[in-house]
Amino acid sequence: MWTIPKPELTARDTFDICIEGISEDAKKLRLEGIRDLIENAEQAFDQRAATTELHLIAEANEIAGANGNVSAKEMEQLYDRHMARQKSRGRETYDKIMMAAEHGQCPFCGHLPVSTLDHSLPKSRHPALAVTPFNLIPCCKDCNHNKGTLGPNSQETQFLNAYYDDVTADRWLYAEIVEGSPPGAIFNVEAPAHWNAAIAARVQRQFTALKLGRLYASQAGRQLQNIKRSLNNIYEAAGTDAVREDLEDRSESCAAISVNSWEGALYEAASQSDWYCDGGFRE
Repeated sequence: MWTIPKPELTARDTFDICIEGISEDAKKLRLEGIRDLIENAEQAFDQRAATTELHLIAEANEIAGANGNVSAKEMEQLYDRHMARQKSRGRETYDKIMMAAEHGQCPFCGHLPVSTLDHSLPKSRHPALAVTPFNLIPCCKDCNHNKGTLGPNSQETQFLNAYYDDVTADRWLYAEIVEGSPPGAIFNVEAPAHWNAAIAARVQRQFTALKLGRLYASQAGRQLQNIKRSLNNIYEAAGTDAVREDLEDRSESCAAISVNSWEGALYEAASQSDWYCDGGFRE
């Protein structure tokens, strides 16, 4: 759950690029008649997102324009065919938004590579935002699928928007070593005391919906096996305390980059497990 810079691209510019590919004159005329409404929707989204009020943006199944109505289905097709599709006129804009993610990693899970764009508010229910850059978040296919297409109905059910919501300064991700052969780890969210109920609920909901606990646990099991040999060398040479110190150093190194990295939480949990440090890592 990382933050990324807001796109500098405007909804109007993106919309105009996309409708250049429309060959049907009557349809293009209707689309041209909603330009101002696309711009208005972008402004409303920007204001609501900044105050965590996206749930107050009304859903719609069409846009009533100056030259006739444009359906949600038509706006979905505009996005799919003229923005997301390879070699379409809007694909360059699509790719620019995708490249905003740091190191090409999904800002939702902070682990898997970005491969698509997610609509913060679903395009089927908010057609005026179908090609609005502020509403498009670069992410991995897994997170995009797990998030689903339901919009928020309250402040607590709003997914974190990587352009507006920042929970990177506070520690909220923790782990615990699971004793066994091989050892494993489980991950959980612990909200800081100064968080209000809404942000705590949003982070927990997103962690659960995106199945991040399962993703991190899977990766943690492999990582514990990867460091098994190096920890054994330390243990044989200097004992339990040296293993613990090595794990603490690994945790601090990860935390210096991100206080909520799953690797940092894993190493911290391992360093705090007497069983693990005293040879449990060899199981």
